[in-house]
Amino acid sequence: MSGADGGPDHARPEVDFSVVIPVYNNATTLDELIDRLVAVLEPMPMSFELIFVDDGSRDASYSILQTRATSDPRIRPFALVRNFGSQAAVCAGFDRARGRLAACMDADLENCPEDLPRLLEPLGRGYDLVCGYRENRRVPWLTRRLPSRLMNTYVRRQGGTHVRDVGCGMRAFQAWVVRDLAAEGESRRLLTPVFLRRARTVTEVALRPGAHGKSGGHSFLSLLGIAADYYLLTATRPFLVTGLVSATVVALGGTIVLIGPGSAGLVLAGSGLLGGLASLLGEYCQRIYQLSQGTPFYLLRDTESDAPRPAPTDTAPSPVEPAPPDPWSDVGPS
Repeated sequence: MSGADGGPDHARPEVDFSVVIPVYNNATTLDELIDRLVAVLEPMPMSFELIFVDDGSRDASYSILQTRATSDPRIRPFALVRNFGSQAAVCAGFDRARGRLAACMDADLENCPEDLPRLLEPLGRGYDLVCGYRENRRVPWLTRRLPSRLMNTYVRRQGGTHVRDVGCGMRAFQAWVVRDLAAEGESRRLLTPVFLRRARTVTEVALRPGAHGKSGGHSFLSLLGIAADYYLLTATRPFLVTGLVSATVVALGGTIVLIGPGSAGLVLAGSGLLGGLASLLGEYCQRIYQLSQGTPFYLLRDTESDAPRPAPTDTAPSPVEPAPPDPWSDVGPS
């Protein structure tokens, strides 16, 4: 069986806290991540569940999750039929979360699971959304930190927010902030602005760097794609801006060619910008086509009823049935 993009899971009883973790080729970190999460959450006076959504991993990630779930019903693994992207995986997890409070984090251990209690504390004081921000990131300045700084600045100006690290994947929420995300449509491609728009009160908590982030993260081209996605989703007249830029560069290139030799490159640069404008138009046309086809935002490979269950024991059955992670992650604090 498979499950499509949809609403929350009401089949199971409510718990106090849900942690949603998108997974993509994280087999080397999953066991350690689960052990550390359980060690942090078990002493706390609340029930919890760990929801892992495998986003088309090509390694043994899902098998590891299924094995761990057979011995701990609080672990709930799901798998998408293919790679839909981390934002879709997070949405799938929140659609199946049952907690009064919720959190999300990445599976690569870039952030410390031990910081979860620090994110929960402001929720108890009435905040709707608690955003983590990463300090002292050990990433290349030119290809990662500079694009992150530019992206943070753009998002803050567009959304009127002062959150310093829109790309940090570790956050905590009141449950209503992450319910019914399907109502946001295409905006779910970039969840940070959605959460900031929904939450009435927002605060930030500094996060310690993980002892060993084992993921390579997004490439520079991937970060450019994230920026283009956000621009397309938020700009009210994107073609006007890009069209004016393209026309200005082409006119400048043509003028320089007329007054001096060796300037053909500027004309080519102007033509390239016109090509970029055509690409934006093509992107819009593609999305309109996909929406008209009713393409789901994500599609699950298995439902919980298809997942492996623990072997029966002599103890009384549990009332909870056991069951088998921006693009923003590299957008760091300015």
